Amino acid sequence: MKTKIINDLKTIVNNDIRNNLKHTDDKKELSIKLSNIIKNHIKTLTSNEYKIIVEIFLNDNKDQGVNISTRLFYNKHTDFFFKETIVNDNTYCFIVVYLIHI
Repeated sequence: MKTKIINDLKTIVNNDIRNNLKHTDDKKELSIKLSNIIKNHIKTLTSNEYKIIVEIFLNDNKDQGVNISTRLFYNKHTDFFFKETIVNDNTYCFIVVYLIHI
């Protein structure tokens, strides 16, 4: 199941999220929209077996460096996470999705 969820998340990021990043200036609205897309899709796959945490960092891409760190204590046998970075001409987007087995 982990592999299917990760593959689906990669598909969502590559298809839906990359397109949404090109057509918006409102970072707050976009981050809420993207997190809801991800969360709702995962809920259909997991049937409430996991606590879902979606973290999205959006920033203007002005050729500056960005350092991001995140930490979570989890059980590596039942829990997992997915991370993806998207950079285009206008926006830098870092997405982390944690799935914590309940």
